[in-house]
Amino acid sequence: MLQGALTLFNWTLRVDQRSRWPHLIRGGFALFMMFALATAWLDAFGTTRAGLRFFEAVCYLNIVLITVSGISYFVTALTEEKEAGTFALLQMAGMTPLAITLGKSTSRLVSSLLLLVTQLPFAFLAVTLGGLLWQQVIAAWLALAAWLILVANVALLCSARCVTSGRAMALAGLLAMMFFGLPVVIVRTLAALPTVIVVAPTFVDVLQGVVKVLTNISPFSRIDEILNNWQQTSWLGVQFWGSVIPGGLCFVLSTALLGRWSRLAENSGTEGYVRGRRWLAGRCGRLPVAWREFHFFTGGYSFLVVKLLGGGALFAGFPALVWTQTGRWDWKPEGDVALEVFFACLGWLTVETLLYASGTLFAEVRQGTQSSLAMLPISVTGLLLQKLLGCCLALIPAVIWTLVATVLGWETLRVRLDMDLLLAWGVMLLFSSQVAAVLSLYTRWAALPLTVLCSFVAFFCLVLPILMIPDVVTVVARSHQFRYTRAFAWCVTAFWIWLLVVLPLQLWIRRRWMEVTRV
Repeated sequence: MLQGALTLFNWTLRVDQRSRWPHLIRGGFALFMMFALATAWLDAFGTTRAGLRFFEAVCYLNIVLITVSGISYFVTALTEEKEAGTFALLQMAGMTPLAITLGKSTSRLVSSLLLLVTQLPFAFLAVTLGGLLWQQVIAAWLALAAWLILVANVALLCSARCVTSGRAMALAGLLAMMFFGLPVVIVRTLAALPTVIVVAPTFVDVLQGVVKVLTNISPFSRIDEILNNWQQTSWLGVQFWGSVIPGGLCFVLSTALLGRWSRLAENSGTEGYVRGRRWLAGRCGRLPVAWREFHFFTGGYSFLVVKLLGGGALFAGFPALVWTQTGRWDWKPEGDVALEVFFACLGWLTVETLLYASGTLFAEVRQGTQSSLAMLPISVTGLLLQKLLGCCLALIPAVIWTLVATVLGWETLRVRLDMDLLLAWGVMLLFSSQVAAVLSLYTRWAALPLTVLCSFVAFFCLVLPILMIPDVVTVVARSHQFRYTRAFAWCVTAFWIWLLVVLPLQLWIRRRWMEVTRV
């Protein structure tokens, strides 16, 4: 029985071993570690504890990559079979729920753990830079492995429960936001409650207990404890067991309920949902690909309204928090509140942009519809532009609320933020979206975490010219007595960045799409 359950698991690992892309990704991680280590070595002259700072940055980047992988890579382990209609075939072939979960999810977990193992030898080199012990390296890597196990199995639970990958990603993203955001919200809310409001002590104790549990499981808290308070901790802390045990429970629960949830999905189906979506969508008009992308990939009008209302609720939450502190309701955020509102909306826009960029082309390849699109009387460039238009329409709520946060908090943002850095962020977001689109045509569900890694490395290569070109153009423009020098400088910078960086990526996307279409 156990041998039969491990058949799909062994086959998946062998496919991963024979494929070139997993090995290239591991080599890319090794090159990234070498790059980061060389940067830390150059900064080590005249400073202390350079190894500790380097290792801390690597650990935090791994946490971000693991979390993003949970939303994009692990969460599609079972939903891709459901969407392709092959899940029933696996059951007809005699695959038990244990065999399916081991073969589809645990194999991905093993492959991801190998990425951590690949980085370990380079992480030990940080000890030679000073400020770090080899015991801390081992303890930190155990904490990262435990977090990876928890994320992978929670994502598996979302994949087993949901019918489509989009719903599973949304559920996993909501759980991630609750995990990291709930402790901050609870602590700030309890601290902001005025004395006239009486809260039951039991309720306060429950909320404080939730904060304590989530803080103990948080990988950020564990890494900080290992690196800054090693004498008071151990190899396996509360975070390790608090991640491994719930991860194992999520795996058992997914395996036990997979058959029941699959039958419910098959019985309920999605015909009514699709029929309602088609009724709301209407006719395609003159831009059929953009219409299809907006209504059937991004969610259409219904999801657009949900995002508008959700953004309004998020925006209203900050004035409500200020009201609990001061007793004054003001829709115009000021000080730290203005920065928090702005960065929350900006983060929302960034995440949604990267999700659409990494999924729009991959969805066609996964569903095998790229050849059908090629038969349309539309050029390749026109088809890609229409898909871009459909995704841009779905970004309207995030753009609206980001502009509202900017306008209402302008007095604070103008003083406390560097506008050049914000424009550099816009350039990097454009670059990252193109990288995500390229990677989505080569990898299976790993485009988003790889985009985060590539953008992190490219930031150090691009941010210097991005910030230097406007200064040079400003000096030249002022010498010729040209008005609006800063705006002109950024227009010149945007043109050169597009010509030298973004345009080659766009041509790469077009060429790769044509290759995929001919397959």
